[in-house]
Amino acid sequence: MSRIHRYEGETIIVEFDLSRCIHTGDCSRDLPDVFNTKRSGRWVKPDAAPAVDVARICAQCPTGALRCISKSTSQPMDVAPDCNTVQPMPDGPLYVHANMTVNGKSERGYRAAFCRCGASRLMPYCDNSHRESGFHDAGNVAVPLSFRAAEDGKLAIKTIPDGPLMIQGPFVLVDAAGDEVCVNSGAAMCRCGASNMKPYCDGSHTSSGFQSGK
Repeated sequence: MSRIHRYEGETIIVEFDLSRCIHTGDCSRDLPDVFNTKRSGRWVKPDAAPAVDVARICAQCPTGALRCISKSTSQPMDVAPDCNTVQPMPDGPLYVHANMTVNGKSERGYRAAFCRCGASRLMPYCDNSHRESGFHDAGNVAVPLSFRAAEDGKLAIKTIPDGPLMIQGPFVLVDAAGDEVCVNSGAAMCRCGASNMKPYCDGSHTSSGFQSGK
């Protein structure tokens, strides 16, 4: 069963993928007239703000749960970023903002949140299990691993069964504070939660008993 809900306005449609939402609250803080989870009935009112503002907030959703579609063109209003970025969040997921494929399939948008705690039931995506699992990591990058990267290109993200998240393609690694750490052309990112080189994989999944399912 699809978990994508559609909210239609006069000129735009807001799509909400419930399975991707981890309730960061960014949308309701930035545009509460449109996005209000305390509102009875339909929590999204696309016509409560200019379409350009609604599209901007949807494009900024860190997990890709929100998407804005133009009714005149039937096309999404978000655009690929000029630079691919990967960012570990404090005690939380790995945010990716990029033109990407995941296990060979194109993402429906340009943002996704990937599990770092090893406990998600929606692998490889985050489902907020880090809040219950006791996962702790400040999102710092203790050992920047810098590689020469191509100027542009898509990211190909693949999951290794019971292992890391492999990212192939050019990206900038950004720490939790929003500071650029290094440029990479590929990396293996920890998703078992046990690495001592977070956000990178150090092989700890082999001894931690991590089972990804995907």
